[in-house]
Amino acid sequence: MNLLLDFGNTRLKWACSETVADSGTAGSRILQRGVLDYDAPVIATWVAQLGALDIAKVVFASVVSAERESQVFATLAPAIPDPIRFGVTPQAGVLLNGYATQNTLGVDRWAAAIGAWGLFGQPCLIVGSGTATIIDLIDVTSAGNPIYRGGLILPGMDLMLQSLHERTARLPQAEGSYRAAPDVPDNTHDAMMSGAMEATCGAIERMGRRLPDDAPWLLTGGNAHRLLSALGGNALVVDDLVLEGLAISAQLVEQ
Repeated sequence: MNLLLDFGNTRLKWACSETVADSGTAGSRILQRGVLDYDAPVIATWVAQLGALDIAKVVFASVVSAERESQVFATLAPAIPDPIRFGVTPQAGVLLNGYATQNTLGVDRWAAAIGAWGLFGQPCLIVGSGTATIIDLIDVTSAGNPIYRGGLILPGMDLMLQSLHERTARLPQAEGSYRAAPDVPDNTHDAMMSGAMEATCGAIERMGRRLPDDAPWLLTGGNAHRLLSALGGNALVVDDLVLEGLAISAQLVEQ
């Protein structure tokens, strides 16, 4: 069994996966998953539960400080093997990495791309809707090879609203509702909320035009369900794409 860790800025996501065979090809399946606060007693309780599992490999992706990583791993040792840090690579299995500056590509974006291709195996959009909104694209080359192209980075909806409130004299901290067409926002709170939603959906839809009409738009992150209600069509919510990518990567790395 493999232990997968996604060190986020505010929380630690984890999952356990196993190798499965499908028509003679090895793949992965996530068996259980969870989310933890970076709190010593919470981590300690979780570690005690992990003790009953036969963990052969640990793969982790991180956007936090080395100090925070060390605090968690110090609590985990000696219950787990030496952890393997997930990093950006030119290729993962058949998926090519077409990002021009791979040294600046976030590991979460690359892991999510691996997870998306592993789950769907076709061109798609990957929309990460958190503090920032990331709209990435997986396509195929002229030779038919799947390739991660990169995409857009724009302020998340909450960040848009916060910026409007803090950088303008009279706009409030928005607490309105999204007013979809043909309705028109007729108050300031709804106007701000609807503006943030329409701007985000517009960026997603414009990126979606770069792909075939049947390509899925995979929504993940804190605002995924809000976006789903506004987009419809090819959009669907897929939780924990980063962990799905780590599960696949655990099958690709050497022990």
